[in-house]
Formats: sequence, C-alpha cells, structure tokens
Amino acid sequence: MPASSSREFLTEHPPPDSAFKQTLAAVAGRVRAGEDVRFASRELLDEFGLLPRRDLRARALHPSPQLTGDDRADAYLGALAEHLALAAGLQVPSWALEPGRFLERFWFVSEVPGFRALALAQSPAAFRRRGIFISEGALRRV
Repeated sequence: MPASSSREFLTEHPPPDSAFKQTLAAVAGRVRAGEDVRFASRELLDEFGLLPRRDLRARALHPSPQLTGDDRADAYLGALAEHLALAAGLQVPSWALEPGRFLERFWFVSEVPGFRALALAQSPAAFRRRGIFISEGALRRV
C-alpha cells in the first residue's frame, strides 16, 4: 500500500540527514537580507513538520540566530523557537528567552479589520508572552 502522507513516505524512505537544511539561524539570515520573517519562516515550518527524529528537530532550532536588526523579527524567531520546541517535546533553546527576543509594544501581524480579537484568542502562548499576536493558522503548513 502506498504512503498516504509525506511524513509516512519519509518514514518509509528516509532521506539523508544532509537533506534537511532549514534552521532558525538561516531564517534570520534571510531576514537580514530583506525578507519578511513570516515569509522566511515558511520553508522552515514545512521542513520541521517532516523531520523524522528529535535530534534533527533540535538541530533546526540551534544555534542562536544572529539578531536581525528588526525587533519584531527577533521576537518572532524567539517565539517560533519556543513554540516548536514545546510542540516537539524539546527543551526551549536558551537564546529564545534572552531579552532581545521580547517586544516592548504589542504587534498584531495583520491590519485586517477584526483581526485583533481573533489573534488575542488564538495566538500560541510563546507568541502572546512576547507581545506578538497571530492567527491560529499562521504556523500551519499543508
């Protein structure tokens, strides 16, 4: 019977570890080069969901990304690291808890009318505690 999902296929036909290249440090590099952090994070989210082992998931969250010069992006990367680590049963990287990974003012990532109420209710805890408000589906990848 053929695999019914990408995860199932990868479990049956694991690629070499070197095929998995996405890290939060690389995402930060893309942000420093001018990409929006939410866009730059998408490939990492795509790959993270397919990683077959804990060590590969931990590797994607380490080493500490250099600060990007954008307070929102730096806080977003900290929130993403914490959220992904907790969801995967991993230890939250210490760099994600550093002061430069939290905002002093709230950031609602969308200006769409009605978004604030939705984001207040749906943002994952790692994002809320940093003052970042996203929708429930913002981190979901198909």
